[in-house]
Amino acid sequence: MRLTLLFICFFFSSVIFCNLLAQSYPGVSGRILDSVSRQPLEFITVGLFNKEGKVMLTTVTSPEGKFDLKATSSGASFIRISFVGYVTKQLPVAVGGDKVFNDILLSATVSQLSEVNVTALKKMVIQKPGMLIYDAGNDPGNKGGTAADVLRKAPVLNVDAQGNVSMRGSKNIKILIDGKYSGQMARSPADALNMMPSNIIASVEIITTPSAKYDAEGAAGVINIITKKDRKQMNGALEAVASNWEQALNPRFSMANQKWNINVNAHLHRLRMKSASDYKRNNFSDQGALLSSLDQTKIEDNTAPHGSANIAIDYAADTLNRFSFGFSSWFGDWPNNNRLFSQVTGPTGTLLESYHQDVDTKAAYLGGDINFGYSRKFRNPGRELTLLAQFSPSKDKSRYLSDRTSTANELLYRELNNSGTKNSEWTFQTDYLHPFGKSNKYSFEGGFKLISRNVSNDYQVEGSKAGQPTVLEPISERNDVFEYGQQVYSGYAILKFNLPANWYIETGARLEHTRLNGNFIATGNTFARNFTNLIPTATLSKKLNETQSLSMSYTRRLTRPYIWDLNPNLDTSDPKNIVTGNPQLEPELADQAELSYAVSFNSGLSLNSALFWKQTNNSIEDFTITDANGISTTNKQNLAANRQLGLNFSAAMPLNSKWNINSNVNIYKLDFQSKALQVDNQGWNAEVNLNTSYKLPANFTLQAFGDYSSRVRMLQGYKTSRYFYSIAAKKEVPSKRLSFTLAFINPFNETINQREVINSKTFNSSVFKRNYNQTIKLSINWEFGKLFEQKESKKITNDDVKSRPNG
Repeated sequence: MRLTLLFICFFFSSVIFCNLLAQSYPGVSGRILDSVSRQPLEFITVGLFNKEGKVMLTTVTSPEGKFDLKATSSGASFIRISFVGYVTKQLPVAVGGDKVFNDILLSATVSQLSEVNVTALKKMVIQKPGMLIYDAGNDPGNKGGTAADVLRKAPVLNVDAQGNVSMRGSKNIKILIDGKYSGQMARSPADALNMMPSNIIASVEIITTPSAKYDAEGAAGVINIITKKDRKQMNGALEAVASNWEQALNPRFSMANQKWNINVNAHLHRLRMKSASDYKRNNFSDQGALLSSLDQTKIEDNTAPHGSANIAIDYAADTLNRFSFGFSSWFGDWPNNNRLFSQVTGPTGTLLESYHQDVDTKAAYLGGDINFGYSRKFRNPGRELTLLAQFSPSKDKSRYLSDRTSTANELLYRELNNSGTKNSEWTFQTDYLHPFGKSNKYSFEGGFKLISRNVSNDYQVEGSKAGQPTVLEPISERNDVFEYGQQVYSGYAILKFNLPANWYIETGARLEHTRLNGNFIATGNTFARNFTNLIPTATLSKKLNETQSLSMSYTRRLTRPYIWDLNPNLDTSDPKNIVTGNPQLEPELADQAELSYAVSFNSGLSLNSALFWKQTNNSIEDFTITDANGISTTNKQNLAANRQLGLNFSAAMPLNSKWNINSNVNIYKLDFQSKALQVDNQGWNAEVNLNTSYKLPANFTLQAFGDYSSRVRMLQGYKTSRYFYSIAAKKEVPSKRLSFTLAFINPFNETINQREVINSKTFNSSVFKRNYNQTIKLSINWEFGKLFEQKESKKITNDDVKSRPNG
């Protein structure tokens, strides 16, 4: 508590301090983007010239594409922006005051080929040190979908039928929205991605080796979803989506002037989810003799109404001081109703037990994020102090009512499980950037952060009274209130060097101290843990020439368990397969390195590749055991080491001026080793997707997408291969600013099928799941407003919470 109070005092003292430093100095600042991809351009030379054309000062843009020039004398007349491969741009500077350019667009030089004139190739994937950027906004097939559909097309990532995301075989990923933490994503990323409309996504950053600036949480890496920022004085859009599985309405609106910028968007969505599965498990004695067999058939058919709303406000008091405010809210109900038939037989096939299980569930939730930001620039170009604060409250109220009946429909047992969770989270963060050296080629970046979480889960379970299945009574040993607290104190420092001969070096470290405590009110049991982690990071890159670049990166990551991993509340809605948390779970640490190479050709072909390695110790994995009664219990445990070695490719090629094709390939070897379980499970996995679009006359566009995943290794078994494909046609009506997109998803297959196999000494199991996904979808998009450029707003990033998967 003392550390928390000291950190808060430091945060607000910094606000007062930076205002005392505030002075007005004339200067020129802005951000430079590629005119096609709208991505920031790094190392662009920006010169400030006087009327005689003599240079007064020069600088290069940051990784965010930003520049900031402060003249030491009067007489500035214009700036000149130049870089090999781009058309040089010259812009006038007004005399007698600061000049802030919003997004300056640079156009690539035109290459005349023998048969094809490549003037504005839209690269779907752009490679930078430690990350890949997927230009989702320029993919016509993303109309009318969700964020889960967008991530399916991104390189390195894999998204299953439920929306669960993995990166290079691991689900321990942090997902950010516009660089900031989202309580919605932390609660359940699969649900959140299905709630987020694709039409607001501009690009996706897949950060495979995050720098020390990012929270260390997320063993696999970080995904940053960048939303569209309309550079318009008054602008809006309305998208309506209708299909046999979902209906959605997605409005967005923005207003801007010289000082104010306001963006508002909302999402109303009704999603139906249906699946069927067949499960079989054989239970063995320690000597290997068959004890019993369990056969189950489950049908799930649920409708989830939900929605979200977001507002972002940015105010530039002057060229040096900026304020921002953001508010996000989400709400809905995500039920998991199902009907289950179970049958247990003995070793000779004798029927031992047979029953039906009907489960009625409710999963209502409400949450929000409120953030405030302030940034202060100084006389030295590029020097900046940023202060950020965020409050994220949320609550979940879930329950299931489970009825077990005989084959004659006689009630045998009833159970009611009510669970209410309240979460309150505060974050304070300060970041400081200080360039130095000749032409500001070097820079120091550092900061501090405090995250304080307090979560309470009240779970109450009632079961049938003996001999009276319709009468419920409390099950005292399963009723409790679990209170959980987590405080993370962190600081980081990074040094960046832009060296001669196009070399770039970045080295940094992050120190995180974590305090965990848990308290069970009814039983009086408590636990507390403190641990400190040093997270080193390093990047070395070399621009070989105008078409080739090489980069090496290293980082260490960790994954902390959160309340849904620790909470021992038993989910016995399926009495033969129990799911629970593990209060003894420890964090996992992962070291990873990457060697990447990018090249482009005059034909328009561009290739991005990376060789990667990762070693995870004390790995957090799902683990299943069975008891003498043939009942399985699954929770997360630290039982194994996980090693990966792999290669990923991304390629883009214009076959002609109308036809583009993009592909991503990810090949890696997974090796799980556990001395405790005597497990050594290893094998190769492959993920491939292909995306192509063709422009037809009369503003028509055709698009096709396919995705294939091979068998995936797990600690105790594997998942079989699966595939997904879609076809879309888009018609644009420019005069009305309307577009119509008709999409067919898996048109020749009713379901997406996958089998999961688990093998151990005391049992083996297999579940074959079929997710209904055959879809015809129509989306209509209408846009309106006047063009007007918008400034960028910094936002807070909490990427330290382990996200909860969706089953």
